[in-house]
Amino acid sequence: MAEVNAPTSFEDIRDALKIDSYPLSAYDTAWVALISNDEGDGPLFPQTLEWISSNQRLDGAWGCSSDTFFDLITSTLACLVSLKTWNSAPKCSLEGEQFLKGAFTSMKTDDLTLVSPGMFHALAELLEEASRLDISLPYSCSVVEHLRIHHGQLLHSLKGTHDLIKTCSTRLLSFPECIQHVIPWNHISELQSADGDLFSSPAATACLYMKTRDNKALCYLNGLLDQFGSAVPSSYPKRVSHILSLIDHLERLNIDRHFHREIHNVLETLSREWTPKIDEDTQDMVSEIIIFRALREHGYLVLPETSVFARCCKASAAREKLGARCMLELYRASELKFPGEEILDYAKDISTTHLTTLLSQTSESDSRNVMEEIKYVLDFPYFMRNLPQESMIYMDRFQYKDETMETYVETGFSRTTHARGPRLLAFAKSNFSSCQSLYQKELESLARWVKESRFAEFSFVRQPLYPSYLTAVGVASGPEMALARASWTMSSIMTTAVDDLFDEIADVHELRLFVECVRRWDLSLVENCSEPLKVIARGVLSSVNFLCEEVSKIQGRDLSHLFQRLWVDLVMSMLTEAEWTASGHQPSSDEYIDTSWVSFALGPIVPVTTFFLGSVISDEDLEDQEYWDLFRSVSTFGRLLNDCSTQQRDNEGGHVSSITAHMREHPELTADQARIAIQGQVRERAHEVLSKLLNPSYTLPPVRSGWLGMMRALYMMYYRNVDGFSNTPAELKKIIKRFFFQPIESEQA
Repeated sequence: MAEVNAPTSFEDIRDALKIDSYPLSAYDTAWVALISNDEGDGPLFPQTLEWISSNQRLDGAWGCSSDTFFDLITSTLACLVSLKTWNSAPKCSLEGEQFLKGAFTSMKTDDLTLVSPGMFHALAELLEEASRLDISLPYSCSVVEHLRIHHGQLLHSLKGTHDLIKTCSTRLLSFPECIQHVIPWNHISELQSADGDLFSSPAATACLYMKTRDNKALCYLNGLLDQFGSAVPSSYPKRVSHILSLIDHLERLNIDRHFHREIHNVLETLSREWTPKIDEDTQDMVSEIIIFRALREHGYLVLPETSVFARCCKASAAREKLGARCMLELYRASELKFPGEEILDYAKDISTTHLTTLLSQTSESDSRNVMEEIKYVLDFPYFMRNLPQESMIYMDRFQYKDETMETYVETGFSRTTHARGPRLLAFAKSNFSSCQSLYQKELESLARWVKESRFAEFSFVRQPLYPSYLTAVGVASGPEMALARASWTMSSIMTTAVDDLFDEIADVHELRLFVECVRRWDLSLVENCSEPLKVIARGVLSSVNFLCEEVSKIQGRDLSHLFQRLWVDLVMSMLTEAEWTASGHQPSSDEYIDTSWVSFALGPIVPVTTFFLGSVISDEDLEDQEYWDLFRSVSTFGRLLNDCSTQQRDNEGGHVSSITAHMREHPELTADQARIAIQGQVRERAHEVLSKLLNPSYTLPPVRSGWLGMMRALYMMYYRNVDGFSNTPAELKKIIKRFFFQPIESEQA
């Protein structure tokens, strides 16, 4: 069984992510070499045959060093067919036959698992052509028989299909040479670009010209050979939207870190050189939307006023021109709205209406995968997406078991991505399984820490180990980020225990001793206090000391003063709230927020964890006001979101909240009306925070990364009125079980 292991096997993907990289392709050159001249007695491009005969490998194959074994077989057979067609280079043909005989004999049908439908049937189609040319190959071996039988079944199923161009999936249609005998070539011109290419593919365009003698296709091929000499690349030109769709695909599979340098280079180039096009063509509109979203999502300064969104406001007719994919991209981009960007409000309105209508009108003939994508995007806001968790969902949706079905995202793929899709999926699953095994070990270690800290001995203390660790993975998923995950999870558990302690103990005097213990960092001050208080105090101080020791190794200096200050601020704010409850004091909205954003307890979690995310944060960085403004902004957002989610519990416990404070200041409002008003503030603050998190000039990258992870964690825990920490709902339990403990179905090769 072949394995998809290291990303070193994806040099072709690295090339695909390079805007100006065009490695030559033996496969595509062979298809160009098959084109006959107008008389039909010779090749139209004889120089391609010369290139093929001059670039055979020592083992008799054609292809480059980064090709997979299957790629070598397909390229070799394509070159062999072209040479045999024109009776050229018999010695090369003989050596190519010898290579293929050994290759096909050594293969097993299971080795085809990681082959995309397009490339599978491209090889099968070449086998049929080889048989017609009497090329000596092992046609009776199991792999060749499997390819030919399956290919015959596909062609039979496609014959007579109504409107094949529209109904055929891009998994197959982007490789038209594999179904050349059933495609209505006279109708495929609608997919041809203005430059004459078909899917940016020389092979596909060569096949188009052979079938139609289309002049634009000929001009495209002539231009390629003028530029590259006697051979052609696998893709030309590279569409920026295809590259960005590939990046999006890698990110949603959670394997983008393996291609970090290439992705960074693409975005840097775009940020410098992108100039929005003013064009009414739907594909161009999709491209412009994708570029805007990619740049903003990755923290580059870009304004919607200078993008395609302006056209949506100028012409209502644009609605009719924008299809499902464009509307999905429009919706995803509109989620990245900054305060005051009315054009994105409008974009979200029209895309939401369009997508909701599509869902309501779904028929059995519609792609289930596309509808699932629409529903997912509408149900889960951008902030709510825990990326490692999303990769699990995305891998489920992005299966290759049905070659005739495609997902929404595939409609934006280039041939390169389609060809490598199954291997990328298999690698993503392998990566997921490796990380899952690592996460299980870390959870075991953290569970031992919880037991040793004795937090679980008290029934009033919530046990948020799994939800906390799940959100930690959302911030730092890489294997090298174990300490960051530990810091996040331990701090989350400790702040939860302290929060529960302040809710449980009614003796304000004892709570004041706890605060003084933390302020002086001295356990002797609570020796005569209740057992729960002593245990929790001991657990907090010893664990924070451990984190201080570990972070000093990374940052190169002692940060205990900062970590202790964050804890002091937290317990003092909690004490203030406890004193409110004891005295019956009802704070104003401003007074409540000034205290409760600190008591929401993000201080010991996010600022501490950012020091473990791999970058050095200097003392000068800590003096930046933006660093602390972001802390307050996200904490206030979280506090308001939490109040909306725990309204009933707060009312029953007599706790003060932003909702009760708002009702006192607006006595004409009911509880539900007050909650709706606070929810409005939550939405406003979400856009305000997002504009900071996606601003590259705002504070430091690890700081923004940590707070963005917390925003997603808050949405996960409190969205739809669910408090995941206090009462983990069935849906969250299901996610935790599957993400950490259920093996993902692997792809075998």
